[in-house]
Amino acid sequence: MLAMELPVPPFFSDGLAPDPAYNNIRDDSYFVDCKAYVEGLWEQFHPYADRDFPEDARIHFLQRFWEMYLGVTLDNRDFKLTNDHIAGPEFSVQVDGRRTWFEAVAPTSGDGKDCVPEPVSGELREIPVEKILLRFTNAFDEKKRCYLAAVKKGIIGPHEPYILAINSRGIRDAPDEDDAVPYLIQAFLPFGRLMVAFDQGSSGVADSFCQYRPKVMKESGAGVSTSIFLKPEGAFCSAVIHSTVDCVNHPPSLGEDFAILHNPKATNPIAKSVFPWCTQFTFHSDNGIGRIERTEPAVTSGGTAC
Repeated sequence: MLAMELPVPPFFSDGLAPDPAYNNIRDDSYFVDCKAYVEGLWEQFHPYADRDFPEDARIHFLQRFWEMYLGVTLDNRDFKLTNDHIAGPEFSVQVDGRRTWFEAVAPTSGDGKDCVPEPVSGELREIPVEKILLRFTNAFDEKKRCYLAAVKKGIIGPHEPYILAINSRGIRDAPDEDDAVPYLIQAFLPFGRLMVAFDQGSSGVADSFCQYRPKVMKESGAGVSTSIFLKPEGAFCSAVIHSTVDCVNHPPSLGEDFAILHNPKATNPIAKSVFPWCTQFTFHSDNGIGRIERTEPAVTSGGTAC
């Protein structure tokens, strides 16, 4: 007698949730297509999810959405996802015969003096770039502690690559970054804003360069390194993936907006050929940042367009 396949339980559940975004997507008829998009991702991702995944999504909706979106993107790329439901990163895949770990994180704007402040209505202001970068570096530090704990427990092996996937949609102002020097680069390598020098004689551009910025300052006066990818303590991280997707704002194809910064000092580097559908950045001490454009199209999403 053949066993009947059980239906996938819905992602959304009834009752007021702590996360207002969860309630809005579930209940507002304006977001009906977005809700269907989430449910479509969940139908594919649920075999890899922890038991409390849907319940935790009621509290951390963007974080759980990002984990699910990342997982489905990799699964559709035939990465053969595995989740042993252990106290470690979200999931692992086999890449070139090596177990490779992915950790998803979606930082918020933060709290306290170093948070990314809300804009004041009617006032012009400069984008608080350094406070945005602090949200990236803080997420990295938190996940580094989790990584070290997983290594100590024997969950992650010393020769297994580790990739941190950061979604900055929840950081105020971060999705509207200037593409000249992405925050992904500014947070982990000592590059600041793009500067342009003009030739007064010809009224043309004489030179352009990035500011050297090895750290950003907290309100307390403490400096936080933005050069972690050039230091031994950052070598555990093979690369960082960056995205700004959520269930309302996402490209037509899964992972189409992914940008990857490879760690030049990585203990376990990842080959550039692993992510042909992504924009990739590399660092070279002689010529700065190299950019590798995607060579393959992203995979069409299985969810309903929104």
